[in-house]
Amino acid sequence: MQQQQLQQQTVTLSAEIESRLASNASDVARTVATVSEQAASVNQQLGQLKEQTAAGQRNIDSLQERLTQSIRQVQAQQMISEKDWLLAEAEYLLRLANQRILMEQSAAGALALLRAADEVLHKADDVALYQVREALAKDISALEAIPRVDTEGVFLRLSALNSQVVNLRMIPVTERHRLPDLLEEITPEAVRETWGAGAREALSGALGKLEQLVIIQHRDEPVEPLLSPEQSYYLQQNLHLMLEQAQHALLQRRQGAYDASLTKAHQWIQDYFEAKDATTQALLQGIAELKQVNVAPEVPSVAASLEALQIHINELRRLKREGGQG
Repeated sequence: MQQQQLQQQTVTLSAEIESRLASNASDVARTVATVSEQAASVNQQLGQLKEQTAAGQRNIDSLQERLTQSIRQVQAQQMISEKDWLLAEAEYLLRLANQRILMEQSAAGALALLRAADEVLHKADDVALYQVREALAKDISALEAIPRVDTEGVFLRLSALNSQVVNLRMIPVTERHRLPDLLEEITPEAVRETWGAGAREALSGALGKLEQLVIIQHRDEPVEPLLSPEQSYYLQQNLHLMLEQAQHALLQRRQGAYDASLTKAHQWIQDYFEAKDATTQALLQGIAELKQVNVAPEVPSVAASLEALQIHINELRRLKREGGQG
C-alpha cells in the first residue's frame, strides 16, 4: 500500500516537475524572443543612427568643401601680387606705345615707352616672361632702325633760309634801258662816215651794234613777263609762305606737302632772281639739301610685344581660376 502511494507521489511529482519545466521553458522562450526582438530593434535603431551620422558627416564634408572652395575663389580674386601690378603697368605702357604709332606716327615717343615697359618687366624677374621680352626686344630694335629725323635742326635751317629771302635780287633788265642809247649810235651820219671805208665794214659795224640789243637766255621754261615792284613784293611774301608751309609739313610729318613746298620755292628762286648772286645760290643749295630729308619715315608696328604680354596675362588668370576651383 505504501509502495503504491510512493509510486503515485513519484508520478505526481514527475508530472509537476515536467509541467514546471515546460512552463519555465515557455517563459524562457518568450523571454528570449522578447530579448531578440528588442535586440533587433536596437540594432535597427543603431543602423539608422549610423546612417544618419554618415549622412550628416557627408553633409558636413560637402559644406566644408564648398566653404574651402569659396575661400579659395575669394583669395584668388582679391590676392594681387606685386608682379600683377608690374604686368598691368607694362601692359599700359605698351598700349600707349601702340597709340603713339597709330595716331601720331611718333617713333621716338613709342621707343621711349617700349624701353620703359621692358624695364618694368625686368623688375618682375620672371623667367616666364622670356617670350614677352623677346618680342619687346624685336619691336625696340625695329624702331631703333628707323632713320632719325633732326626735326629741330631742319626747322631751324628752314627759318634761316626764310630770313634770307629779303636779300634776294631780282633779275636785272638793264638791257631795256640801254636800247635808246644804242639806237642813237646808229644814225645816217654814222653810216655815211663808214660808207667810205666800205659797205662791208659799215654793215658789220651796224650788225655788231644791233647784236648788243639781243640777249639770248637758255631756259627750259618760257620766260615769264617781267614783274612789277608790287608783284616782286608778293613773290617774296609767297616765298616766305612756302618755306613756312614746309616747316608745318615737317612738324606734321607730311612728306608730300613738305616736298611740294620746297619744290615751288626752289622754282620761284630759280626763275625770278639772279642766278649768280650769292644769296640765290645759297638758298637754292640749302633747299636742294633739305629736299633730300625724309620727314616721314615708315614706322613699323609694335603690336607683337603687346599681344605677347596679353597672352601671358590671360594664361596667368586661367591658372588662378583653376587653382581657386581646385
